[in-house]
Amino acid sequence: MSKTLLAALLCAASLSAHAHRVWVSTDHTHGGEILKAELGYGEFPEFEPIAKERLDIFKPLQLVTPQGRENLVQKGLHNYQFQSAKPVKDGSFLVLAEYLPTFWSKNAAGWKRQNMTQMPDATYCEQTSMFGKAVVNVGHESASKELISRPVGDLLEIVPLENPANVRVGEVLPVRVLFRGEPLPDATVVATFDGFSHRDPADKSHRLEPQAFSDATRADGTVGIIPLRQGSWKVRVVHKTDFSDQAVCGQLAAYATLTFEIGSSHH
Repeated sequence: MSKTLLAALLCAASLSAHAHRVWVSTDHTHGGEILKAELGYGEFPEFEPIAKERLDIFKPLQLVTPQGRENLVQKGLHNYQFQSAKPVKDGSFLVLAEYLPTFWSKNAAGWKRQNMTQMPDATYCEQTSMFGKAVVNVGHESASKELISRPVGDLLEIVPLENPANVRVGEVLPVRVLFRGEPLPDATVVATFDGFSHRDPADKSHRLEPQAFSDATRADGTVGIIPLRQGSWKVRVVHKTDFSDQAVCGQLAAYATLTFEIGSSHH
């Protein structure tokens, strides 16, 4: 399959228990300012409030710096808005989101947050885990890959091997996909950017979002993302395996995203 822009695209991924995906966005931040971030759970790049009955599935957003990890504080008009407890310094960091392992089963009546012992007539069950990761470059000169290229230990993750701040339109951003800490070969990696889809934000049908890039990982889990436009990009990968106890659930399903900016006048 071509690595270039294809709209037609890539409805390759199968429909799952929920069309929602987890991703992270951050505001442009200078050193000495409070970092503000948003937890995306819906159709990129639109944000929507998270349903109250699902809030317990999410961990607080986390900021990863050379000093370690710290939880961001949920603060703002909407429950998807977070910010750092104190001003941040210049540097290249990560902001992480996690949707905790959750059973979802489907029968003739629809989807419920249950496993197959709770829904004996289920026709499908998966234990869903989702992970979002955003590259954050605080300050105009920040473009280090030292911290952001280290795995964070998620079940499934996309590890950037270069800082996107150093990648321009048409150049290659190498990434590695890891599952349980090991390179994942032959995984389909897709990407899109803010503005690629002109879908009506009022359309809540949860059709698969159009993708601007698709390729498969090599034996070492790497793939080269080719961003063909400036702006905000989201890369995603899905990996499903058999659940450990087939009497409880059929599939273990992991979803991961990586978000970043390309070609901005600021990082």
